[in-house]
Amino acid sequence: MPSPPSRTALLMLVVGGLAAGLVLAEVVLRFMPQHPHRYMTSDPILHHRLLPSVTTRVRGVELTTNSLGLRDREIAPRPPAGVFRILMLGDSFTEGGGLTLEQSVAKQVEAMLNHAPCPRRFEVINGGVSSYSPILEYLFLKRVGLPLDPDLVVLNFDMTDVHDDLVRTGIARLNAQGLPLAVPSDRRKEAALLLPPFPKTASLRFLDPVEALLNRSKLYQSVRTSPGGQALFGSLTLTPERLEELGLVGNPRYDIEAVTRSGDFPGQADAWRLTERYISAIHALAQVHRRSFALVLYPHAQQVSAGASPGGRRRHGLGPGLHGSERPFQIVTDLGRREGFPVINLLRLFREREPREGPLFWTDDIHHTPAGARVFAEGVAAGLRDHDLVGC
Repeated sequence: MPSPPSRTALLMLVVGGLAAGLVLAEVVLRFMPQHPHRYMTSDPILHHRLLPSVTTRVRGVELTTNSLGLRDREIAPRPPAGVFRILMLGDSFTEGGGLTLEQSVAKQVEAMLNHAPCPRRFEVINGGVSSYSPILEYLFLKRVGLPLDPDLVVLNFDMTDVHDDLVRTGIARLNAQGLPLAVPSDRRKEAALLLPPFPKTASLRFLDPVEALLNRSKLYQSVRTSPGGQALFGSLTLTPERLEELGLVGNPRYDIEAVTRSGDFPGQADAWRLTERYISAIHALAQVHRRSFALVLYPHAQQVSAGASPGGRRRHGLGPGLHGSERPFQIVTDLGRREGFPVINLLRLFREREPREGPLFWTDDIHHTPAGARVFAEGVAAGLRDHDLVGC
């Protein structure tokens, strides 16, 4: 009669079964289909794009995309005779969710340029896609923008771009020059970079590598993002208080508005270098194809007034008060001076217009109200004329 298994054998059996179960759960979670977005889709090169030919609503306002997957009217493959075509790149502020198409910055700039006496007509294509930043805008220009044969490329630089570029670089395939070949959509890898650390005393810092390894597990991510996981390890919502508690204020990986804060913070210089590299690459790409290029700098609510967008800024980890540092504007302006492209700085314009025409930002959202989009467009149109980029 065979002898009963030893306790060691039983323990090994239980541990092995548990390990096999965890591995199986990890595999299943990694291959589970993701819930589709209302009007976006993942992309193996561009990370994500707008779906073509869809209609939805954002903040109660209709948002429709064309057959190219742009938030715009249908566009001819090449500009009609006598038309000066401008391609405007940017993120959600340019895309204009919550605004009608005619209220979007691109279409308002188009109307303003066409309203002025000029022998040529203008077409401004809205190439804005939510959560884009220079690393993706470079790829978008190569694959989507240049085939539309624009005469001028305008890049609207956002204050969250440095954070976005840092995270997306972590999942990108880069060439020998450090420029992106592709930024595949990989939610697991992105979550591993973005999950905030749980609070630790100095004596527990040796666990940081273990936590970094756990962050890469889809199973752990599912647990960590669950209500129970957040109750155990802390909230994932990075409020101003939470950023302070975790020591992440000014950290460009976790603090989405890090570059708008005054002072020097670890990691910001390196993060800025990535963004500068991608902006320079966009400019160089336009030059190679004999297209003019300009960059627009616009401020966020906290850089305009002490009380603008109280709910929106809190969602971005910011408390009340004016963030008066002009350092990010100076960094990008200096880059334009070194690289030889014009920079249109809208900081002064927004600060002047907010007191008499505000609110320029939604109370509960960091984005522009129709009034804010109008100020944005006026600044862009005036800047293009001032820099003699539109010939009128």
